[in-house]
Amino acid sequence: MQGIEPKLHTSLTSRIEYYRLLIEAVDDAESQSSDLVLQISELGNLYDDYLFNKKNLEKSIKNYREYHDHLRKRLTVRLRELKRKAKQR
Repeated sequence: MQGIEPKLHTSLTSRIEYYRLLIEAVDDAESQSSDLVLQISELGNLYDDYLFNKKNLEKSIKNYREYHDHLRKRLTVRLRELKRKAKQR
């Protein structure tokens, strides 16, 4: 699974900030009402959502691995016990 590179996102957000500063400096009303500004905001929301989901996925993977290891160890002990009992018969 591939994730979003923080460097890639940071690079674009830096360009966004530069764009906003230019809009303010030029005082271009047409640019300020542009749908690009809305898309920039949406991109930030999507990235925040991605980070939240990534954190939850990492937590789920950790929980799965811990449970898996615990269950594997219990199963190994039980299998050894049954093998011993089978040999004794």
